[in-house]
Amino acid sequence: MVIPNFLPFLALVVISIIIFIISWVKASNKRVVPFFLCIIGLIFLFEYVILVIFKSYEYYPEIFSNNYFDNILGANISNGFIVPSVAVLIAVFNLGFWWIIFIILGFACIEELFLHLDIYQHFWWKTIYTSIGLLINFYLGKWIWRLIQNHLDWFQLRFSILYFTNVAIQGTLTFYLAALFELFIFNVNWFEDPIRGHFAFITLYFFIDSIIYSLLVVKRVHWFWQALFIFSLFCINYWFYHIGILKLSNSWVLGLIFGIQVIELFILKYMNKLLLQVPSQ
Repeated sequence: MVIPNFLPFLALVVISIIIFIISWVKASNKRVVPFFLCIIGLIFLFEYVILVIFKSYEYYPEIFSNNYFDNILGANISNGFIVPSVAVLIAVFNLGFWWIIFIILGFACIEELFLHLDIYQHFWWKTIYTSIGLLINFYLGKWIWRLIQNHLDWFQLRFSILYFTNVAIQGTLTFYLAALFELFIFNVNWFEDPIRGHFAFITLYFFIDSIIYSLLVVKRVHWFWQALFIFSLFCINYWFYHIGILKLSNSWVLGLIFGIQVIELFILKYMNKLLLQVPSQ
């Protein structure tokens, strides 16, 4: 019996949700939400280099008709769901070295299974690279979680957490807007595949604007400067549209992007509030 390509990816999503709920209950601490998003943002930075720029591997969940959107969806499920949810679990339960090694072996087996099922392909990447990356990620996650619990008065810490949180939020929102609804695309001709070029450009875009987002929130600047920043983003988007870099399905999409960028600011403020909240435990 041949199973549809998307089923193993769906299973990973379900498992990720269960793992995150377990971590949430154990932590009894809403700071676990920005922590989870921060881990996703860190992985997005890593993925930008190895997946988008250097084309290390490719996923085939066969959800979208466009192969590159399909590839990014697979990467998003792997690195935006299962890996960060497990990283949070390890940090919250403070699992030791041998537990981490056991979990990494499990990931290696899943990766080899995906290769065997032809729903995932290596180019220059190897499973051992994944294992090394997971070891670094899991220990980095444990370190970040300890800092979150003890040193939130550090400006650099909250800025860094909110920066990667915003990267995760923007990356996820813009991906599904472009992939599901085909509302916009950045046409930069950086690669032969225009969708790959789109992701290379837009990811760099929100790596840069997340710096300002995070500074505005952490420093709690006056609302005027926040509004000026959002308006500046609108002007930049309009300029990209005017010179042909930003392609829209309809002109009203420019307003939608503006609205989303406003919402992102309020989401980030809420994440900052969660970080500053005294745990209920």
